[in-house]
Amino acid sequence: MNNIFEEILAKAKQLENIENFEIAVNYRDFEMAITSIASSYKLDEELKSNLLETINNELERNEKLAFIVFFILFTMSRRQNFGNILDLVNDYETYFKKFEIIKHIRLMAVLVKLTNTKKIYREILNAKILLEKKSENSNFANHVGFLNAFSALICKYFEYELDERKDQDNQKLLNLALICINKAIKIETHEKGIDNVYNKFYLNRGRILILLGQYVKGEEDILKSIELLPYSVDRESKINEYNQYLVKSSIIHAYDLNETKVDDLDRIKVSNYKSIALMTTLLGFLLGSINIFTTISDRFTLLCLMLGYCGLLLVLVGTILLGFSLNFKEHKKRLYVYDVLLILLGALIFVGTMILINWGWLYEINC
Repeated sequence: MNNIFEEILAKAKQLENIENFEIAVNYRDFEMAITSIASSYKLDEELKSNLLETINNELERNEKLAFIVFFILFTMSRRQNFGNILDLVNDYETYFKKFEIIKHIRLMAVLVKLTNTKKIYREILNAKILLEKKSENSNFANHVGFLNAFSALICKYFEYELDERKDQDNQKLLNLALICINKAIKIETHEKGIDNVYNKFYLNRGRILILLGQYVKGEEDILKSIELLPYSVDRESKINEYNQYLVKSSIIHAYDLNETKVDDLDRIKVSNYKSIALMTTLLGFLLGSINIFTTISDRFTLLCLMLGYCGLLLVLVGTILLGFSLNFKEHKKRLYVYDVLLILLGALIFVGTMILINWGWLYEINC
């Protein structure tokens, strides 16, 4: 075991000599170099203990070497699902804050281990700030690893919280995730060729498209990600894992169809309530007005009063309709406008007829 530890330490020391280390460490090439080392060895408790001891010993003497060993340990733990990588990041994040890539490392740890949706959403917003931030030492907006992790975390959140997709700001967030993963695929295609794009990029784009309701395109991307899986000892388990997202796509599709049906039922329910309310209002109003109209003999006054009552009826009906529109799920501004216009029209008719009646009375007095 000591031989393996010594090999890892020797490779870590080679990376330590990279030119412009503080800048180079924040880019994808450095991350891939770390991944290459981490994927070559099997992690166990003894090796982990040796690596942690090295990190702690070098924190004061050689910060660069300590960080490289930490990055290797983190990557080994993440890829081999060994221990809680979020706890590992929380323990050392403060020590390595001068290396901006630690924020990407934290994002990957959150993606794997965090399940609290409120905390996930907070991490998404923090990562979004990094995308917009311009720095001399890093450029997360063009770091394909960061773009992929950011998109995957958004997928994870909305797969937990399907209802939240309808919010306008969250729709923008999903579309931002799509832009980011498309950018990662474009960069990777340009650098490595279309057949060498990392398979998870297509997997995560498929998940985003499904969450946006584009099920066919999303499932096509997931199938493409399966095709791109390299042949390895864990390929079958990866295929099973990716197929689960196809199953999840069917569940989300069924969920959305059910939501549509519920919305349709709500619309029918609102329409029925409105119809009953209108019929009841009309009937009560007409029955209560009959006796009043039979006592008036002057045709002009009778006509004006009838118009005035029609105006009041429109006000009453518009108020009822507006009340039902506000209290049910059918929140459409167009309906609110119609209801308010009905109220205003009724009020205008009523005021106009009252003015006409007053003019008629004044005319009779003057005569």
